[in-house]
Amino acid sequence: MHTDNVLMAAMYNGTQTQVNPPIDTVQSKLTACADCDLLLADLPVPEGSESVCPRCGHGLREGRPDSALFSALLSSVGLLLLIPAMGMPLLSLASTGLRHDVSITQAVLALGNDGYWEVATLVAVCALVAPFLNLWLVFAVGVVLQMGGAPPWLPALLRLNHHVREWAMPEVFLLAVLVSVVKLKDMAQLLPGVGLYCFICLMLCTLLIETLIDQHELWQTYEKNRAQEK
Repeated sequence: MHTDNVLMAAMYNGTQTQVNPPIDTVQSKLTACADCDLLLADLPVPEGSESVCPRCGHGLREGRPDSALFSALLSSVGLLLLIPAMGMPLLSLASTGLRHDVSITQAVLALGNDGYWEVATLVAVCALVAPFLNLWLVFAVGVVLQMGGAPPWLPALLRLNHHVREWAMPEVFLLAVLVSVVKLKDMAQLLPGVGLYCFICLMLCTLLIETLIDQHELWQTYEKNRAQEK
């Protein structure tokens, strides 16, 4: 892509700077605004700051230099929480002296046994499979980058995680559980189980991953590690 110059803009703690450097100084480090497609120089962003597009004001990226470390830590915690969240009871229903415990896995199987296999498959993918794959991919990427590695298969994991995390929706399943609690509270006594607390912590861990980890920083760390290996 050839042009006379590239508009470079960044906002750091409310201070905006605009520079027009020669194209040969930024030709290998260009990015485009996701909203207006303005071509910009890819500048490093200090921690706690944000770079914005000078044309439309769209946030380009935030300074999160510890994204690889947070990826490894948060995903490992999420993977540990995922096992009890899937297998242990979410709710316990007590009525007329009888008590029945329900876990996520049992809920999916119950939907399938009742003939709702499409719904059961969707719940299994969004509440079980996709969150597990998302956490595993984030963990693998974070550990490899934190150790200074840059294997050739790592970009494939980063791209795959970009698509998988769109299907990970534990918060939607939790909302469905809350709706069920409201509807059944007058019919039976509902007691929260260990699985519910683990699932809530898992959801919070997923939200922290989305908040504290910058995918752009992970790509830059990969490129930096690859350059050091050469």
